[in-house]
Amino acid sequence: MLDALISAGSQTLQPAVLWAVASALPVGLLFGLLPGLSGLTAMAVLIPFVYGMDGFAGLAFLLTAHAVVSTGGSVTAILLGIPGSPANAATVVDGVPLRNAGQSGTAVGAALTASAIGGVFGALVLLVLLPVLRPVILAFGPAETFLLSLMGLTFLAAVGAGSPARGLFAGAFGIFISFVGYEPVSGVPRYWLDYDYLLDGFRLIPLALGLFAIPELVALASGRMLEQSKGELPGTQLLNGMRAVFDRVGLVLRSSAIGSIIGIIPGVGGETAPFVAYAAARQSSPDPERFGTGIIEGVIAPEASNNAKEGGALVPTLVFGVPGSSGMALLLGAFLVLGLQPGPNFLRDHLDIGLGLVLILAVVNVLAAVLMFALMPILARVVSVPPRLLVPFLLMLALLGAYSTQGDMHDVVFTFVFGAVGLACVRYGFNRAALLLGFVLGPAVERYLEISLNIYGPGFVFRPICLVLIALMIAALFAPKIGSRLRRKRA
Repeated sequence: MLDALISAGSQTLQPAVLWAVASALPVGLLFGLLPGLSGLTAMAVLIPFVYGMDGFAGLAFLLTAHAVVSTGGSVTAILLGIPGSPANAATVVDGVPLRNAGQSGTAVGAALTASAIGGVFGALVLLVLLPVLRPVILAFGPAETFLLSLMGLTFLAAVGAGSPARGLFAGAFGIFISFVGYEPVSGVPRYWLDYDYLLDGFRLIPLALGLFAIPELVALASGRMLEQSKGELPGTQLLNGMRAVFDRVGLVLRSSAIGSIIGIIPGVGGETAPFVAYAAARQSSPDPERFGTGIIEGVIAPEASNNAKEGGALVPTLVFGVPGSSGMALLLGAFLVLGLQPGPNFLRDHLDIGLGLVLILAVVNVLAAVLMFALMPILARVVSVPPRLLVPFLLMLALLGAYSTQGDMHDVVFTFVFGAVGLACVRYGFNRAALLLGFVLGPAVERYLEISLNIYGPGFVFRPICLVLIALMIAALFAPKIGSRLRRKRA
């Protein structure tokens, strides 16, 4: 192990690898800053550039660009109220109220610091687990994965502020629209209304942009300024955000652990981790009712889990050749392009490459946060641009992000359709984050439930890990009520 770690360090310091990391870092941040251009899009665009590259340098190039996207996206989510990538949607819930209260600097400082710590935590998890995790991953079959997804759905009522009933309704609607298209097991088309575009179902990028970008742009177009701070983020606010993270080390570590665990389980989805971390932070808070009104914990939790999930998603990718997320699926393709075959034998023959990716993941998350801190005086000035100039530019970027995913104008049309849904959610108090989370988790819940019933029958719920997950779900549902009763008694 020590020899492999030393070899990984020497490979990481090769000029070709350093150049690959240095060139991919700003590209990944740019993909995060521009609405809709997710890590998956970054991977898809950059894969052709790895042809002819050294195997380790090519992987470092792609992993760097993918890993820092959510760091850049957190700034867009806070300053503009538009998630730079779907994984940053949970940051909007408390990031925007903090911005409107004139605390943009505090929110951005906390988000960048939490992202850096979460990324390092995820890399350390990967470092510890790579040699020993195979039996643990094998223990999670379809039944356990179904209940893990369902556990995410039980947090729907806790994501953000507002009525839990409306949050559950929004989540249920998200699950329903995830059923549009081909049924995953039988291949039978459902709810497609004889409209060919819907045979493949709705797509995540138009949904996320419609729910979050369009309502924010409508609000800006109505004449509301972004904030009253003249487009500047005071350095003291950025430092206060950093201190807020270090004052809440327990929250950062818990959220990072949630991100790593969810990232490890294939099929649950990288966009799920920030929502689950946010919900867990709210349920464990002594003041859960303040979440959604502008509380710094609501920014720290999703951003710490956001970057930690990448280390977790690399575990099944390297150990079994099973991608832990959609982005890792493209990275798996890059492995094959570069002549490498992930799987159990990969760690036996190329443990140094796996450990080298761990080192790169840790370093680039810190470098991304440092670079974003350095650029904040420039980026922050966007909030002082008059809305009449800012709205057309942001709308163009949002629609470009929707179109660039598949090169299909239907995605642009459905961005406006989901924009109408997002406006209705804002008007009537339904939780947009819960709707997005339901959409993300819906396919996993359906697919793994059907597989579990076919393999084990209804008795799959009595498997040991399933019982533990069910107990955790019950505790998550009743913990807020018990906590509020105890607080009332103490008062």
